[in-house]
Amino acid sequence: MTMKLKYLGWVALSGLFAVSLAGCAAQSGQTAPAGSEQAVVQTEETQGPAAGQAAVDEQADAEADAATAEQEAANPAELQIVDSGWFVADNGMVDFAVEVQNPNKTVEAVDPVIEVVGKDDGGNVIFDETIETPGVLPDSTYYYSYVAGSTANSSATSTEVVKPATVEFAITTPEGSWKATDQTLADVYTVQDKGATDTQFGAKEFTGTVTASESLDGATQSRVDVVLLDQDGNIEGGFFKIVDTEPGQAADYDIYAVGAPDYASYAVYASPWTEADAA
Repeated sequence: MTMKLKYLGWVALSGLFAVSLAGCAAQSGQTAPAGSEQAVVQTEETQGPAAGQAAVDEQADAEADAATAEQEAANPAELQIVDSGWFVADNGMVDFAVEVQNPNKTVEAVDPVIEVVGKDDGGNVIFDETIETPGVLPDSTYYYSYVAGSTANSSATSTEVVKPATVEFAITTPEGSWKATDQTLADVYTVQDKGATDTQFGAKEFTGTVTASESLDGATQSRVDVVLLDQDGNIEGGFFKIVDTEPGQAADYDIYAVGAPDYASYAVYASPWTEADAA
């Protein structure tokens, strides 16, 4: 009798335990969807403010860009010559190169002018020349190499070559010669340098190809500048050539550098050259 009661008691307890487990399972099945819905709500609530903030930031950036464009249109920052170099040929002419930057983000400098002033040891001006250059697109860096100077002094009785002791450079943009544009020079040109060789005439010949991915300022030509550098990477001088270019097609260039000084290295740059510039 005692064993039977104990057995029945154990069966009853087992039944209660099974009912308890079933209740837990049922409760778990009921709360899982609610938990999932809550997770979704929390995710949406988290993403909502982030997306809203992104829209606010985008609008703020657009307003800042518009303010910058308005300010630069009214009062653009001047172009800057950040590096320059030159050397004098035997005939007294000066081969030079300058690195020009346009710090503006939205306006192009149209037909800026480079002034080149050569002076003797006493500070007397030997020559003072101005050279009109192509436009400089916003947020872009250009390299220009040219020739300036005088081959002889002004005396009618002397043919002595006058070589400057110093050469100074400045760049200005004529009033009203700025225009708004979203074009920049960056990543448009690809230059494949094929090296420099000595010619039988004693000049250096720089060869390679240049490719423009698009036409800037409507240009169908490009100028290629070879800029000579010293061991510290500073400009020593340069040479250039105008070549015909079509977007996506490589164009050959060969630039002869007569009387080039010793240099540690060189770099080749390209920029647009319009028909007006060529004229």
